[in-house]
Amino acid sequence: MFSDKKKKEKMAINLLPSRGLPSIVLAIAQASRHAHGRLPIRCCSSREFRPRSTIATTGDSAVERGQMSSDGNYYGFGPYRIDSKEVFYLTNLSFAMVNLRPILPGHVLICPRREVKRFGDLTAEETIDLWLTAKKVGTQLECFHKATSLTFTIQDGPEAGQSVPHVHIHIVPRKGGDFEENDQIYDAIDEKEKELKQKLDLDKERKDRSLEERVQEADAYRLLFS
Repeated sequence: MFSDKKKKEKMAINLLPSRGLPSIVLAIAQASRHAHGRLPIRCCSSREFRPRSTIATTGDSAVERGQMSSDGNYYGFGPYRIDSKEVFYLTNLSFAMVNLRPILPGHVLICPRREVKRFGDLTAEETIDLWLTAKKVGTQLECFHKATSLTFTIQDGPEAGQSVPHVHIHIVPRKGGDFEENDQIYDAIDEKEKELKQKLDLDKERKDRSLEERVQEADAYRLLFS
């Protein structure tokens, strides 16, 4: 049994988060404690960032959890296959991969492991995990690339510029003067989104970003979370 003092402390803790905060914030806070623990975000640290599952996860159960081939060689990204070597961070519900044609150094994509076309079709747990993953990855890459800011962007639906029917967050580390006009980055992301589909549709080797180049980048990022 709790003492009167402990009861009051427990009641105060339970009441504090509810004042003026929407339910989604409370859900994120609660899920963060259970799913990602209480680990602080430390720039370019390594040991604190151990994903709940690893790139080496294989087998049919992985396919059921989210679009990984039974042989562990690729991940599903809409109708396309992404080589597992291009995936540098993985949780039970999300994965982070390098970009075929980044607009700036560190431009990566965060995706749900389950193939979901629209943001509104994600479960609450997937939504929380996706953004917590984006936060963690973005923090590390901002430091890694010596950037000073981050752009997070989702194109939700064809009219918004989404070309691959699988929810994904663009993360772009930013520095002063990287675009002449700051808002030009959104036009650049729209253009790269179109190019992404075109490139994924090609069977031939990409001229600008070879698989070897993308794997080398993923290997470097993976060390941030190992």
